[in-house]
Amino acid sequence: MTPHTENREHWTVGADALRSLNGDGESLHVPEGRLHAVSGAGLIVGRSVCLAPVSLLDPAQWSWPDDPADAPVAAPLCWICRALTA
Repeated sequence: MTPHTENREHWTVGADALRSLNGDGESLHVPEGRLHAVSGAGLIVGRSVCLAPVSLLDPAQWSWPDDPADAPVAAPLCWICRALTA
């Protein structure tokens, strides 16, 4: 028998806002405010699972943490998104 594996959804991340920083000829976008989990239709309409409007972050650099202890210190997680994705 194979062990049961939980089918967890993969979430991308959005932020309350983005701030542009210019450095070395490149523009960097850093999140401001809270980080939110985004999936499904939220990717199209720019809404998180808690229905907050968000700016999507680059999924190559950001992902919703499976373990909240892995969350970045500088950008706190939305507690509603955290509860809905647990």
